[in-house]
Amino acid sequence: MKRTVLSVLSLLLLSAVAAFPLLAALDKYKDWEKSPEYAYLATDDDRKEWKKIASDQDAEKFIALFWARRDPDLKTPENEFRERFDALVKNADDLFPLGRKRGALTERGKALILIGSPRSIARKAIPSVSSGLGTPPPNPMGPQGPLQGSGALGDGGTETILTEFIYEKPQLPPWADVQSLHLVFQVDAGMATDHLVEGVSNAQRLEAKAAQRIEAKAVQMALVNPQLKDLPVYKTKEQVVAEQKAAAEKAAEESKGPALSEGGRATLEGLAQGPFGALALLPVSYRDGSSRLMVQLFVPGSVAGAGEGMKLLILGRGKNGKDAIRLEEAAALRKTRADFFADRAFPIVPGDYDVAAALVDATGKVLTSGRRQVSVSGLPTEFAASPFLVYVNDFPVDAPKPDEPFTFSARRFVVKGDGRVDATDGLSYAVRLYNPPVDPVTRTITLRRTLKIKPKGQPAIDVPTPPEEPARVPEQKEPGAVVLDIAGSVVESNLGQYFKPGDYEMRLTLTDPPTQKKLDLVAPFTVTGTLPAPPAPAAAPAPKKKG
Repeated sequence: MKRTVLSVLSLLLLSAVAAFPLLAALDKYKDWEKSPEYAYLATDDDRKEWKKIASDQDAEKFIALFWARRDPDLKTPENEFRERFDALVKNADDLFPLGRKRGALTERGKALILIGSPRSIARKAIPSVSSGLGTPPPNPMGPQGPLQGSGALGDGGTETILTEFIYEKPQLPPWADVQSLHLVFQVDAGMATDHLVEGVSNAQRLEAKAAQRIEAKAVQMALVNPQLKDLPVYKTKEQVVAEQKAAAEKAAEESKGPALSEGGRATLEGLAQGPFGALALLPVSYRDGSSRLMVQLFVPGSVAGAGEGMKLLILGRGKNGKDAIRLEEAAALRKTRADFFADRAFPIVPGDYDVAAALVDATGKVLTSGRRQVSVSGLPTEFAASPFLVYVNDFPVDAPKPDEPFTFSARRFVVKGDGRVDATDGLSYAVRLYNPPVDPVTRTITLRRTLKIKPKGQPAIDVPTPPEEPARVPEQKEPGAVVLDIAGSVVESNLGQYFKPGDYEMRLTLTDPPTQKKLDLVAPFTVTGTLPAPPAPAAAPAPKKKG
């Protein structure tokens, strides 16, 4: 019998020893359920799960996931909600200690943590009910006015303290359903208790109910990732910086356009250094400060009919030899009278560039090409203009896009980049203006336009221009420069009827009458060829023989 009793006792002792490490394993976090976050934020599911936690290791994972479910931005290692919560807990601990109870676990602390810091906190000492004086506390919301007093807001000795929290709209959560909130707490320092006064008046009961609604909603709003099962993995600062740099480099590389084929790159790099060919380059800026380089390749009608498989190739490189813009795609040629053109607009940063373009057939043979250098400037801060070009044709564009190439004042312009204008072509111009003077009263721009064409070695010829209409500057929601496009036509076609072959300059002067600020713009061009001879008149029919 003794052996049996000893065996049983030994078994119990062994069981207790075996169980002890399990109980002792939850040591660091054994009091976590007494924390403000558990008391105020834990859901029923959280509480059930916490009861299953048996080790500090599991507790750490649980608590980390607890906070991650309340992290408003899981993409960053910082948890903004937790930082604010912890700051409010510390504030409550400092303001409202009550006997051995930490301030964050008082009713005042709960309101401060869940609703937020009030606009003001006031307090008033009254005779304590628990001291045996038998005098009920006065109505803190009654004719005595708002609570007064200052100093420590926690243990007040044997006094009963009435503490009032005053919230206005800026201090309340954005989803709160009230415009203001006045809460009164009765603090019994002798009993080390505090509670929200709810029953003195109907208004006070409404305030208390509003506070309870907001506190409950705060707990609900905090849980932003309720379905989160695994902890997010955050990277080191160095990893984040490296990834951001790689992403920026990748985006910059992609903005240059798709990679060129070996044959396409070899074709463009093999072109003469230039400048040559009917390739036009026009850098322009936009009011937000961004820049585009407009590239247009003029294609004679004699080579445009090379059949299917034609490609347009473009490559622009900076002074460092690195790619800045590139393009290799099926050529989508557009017709302009008897000839064709292809153009594109590329985002680009200010700098100096070498640009080559070519139209090739299906075998890679170059049909037409050009190469030029261009300097791209940033958005001017003073009254200035883009490069001034002359064009051989223009036509209307319905609802043009802001970055549509060679499009000004709702018209698309065609230019021969070598400055040559055939006698059968037309003659027009366009320019983009930056920061033109604006009348501060009428918010309009009125520029007087003077246009002249000067043959080489001869006096300039005045070109009539239409009356100037004030251009109204629309109200801009976003800050930025004022940008204005100006365009005009000199001759629609058959320029050779008015100008002999030779070298010319188009001179455009824009003047603001009130300030006398002006821009003088010059664009050289060369008229080539002659008009075809008119067809000979048809011979008169021979008279019929009589009889």
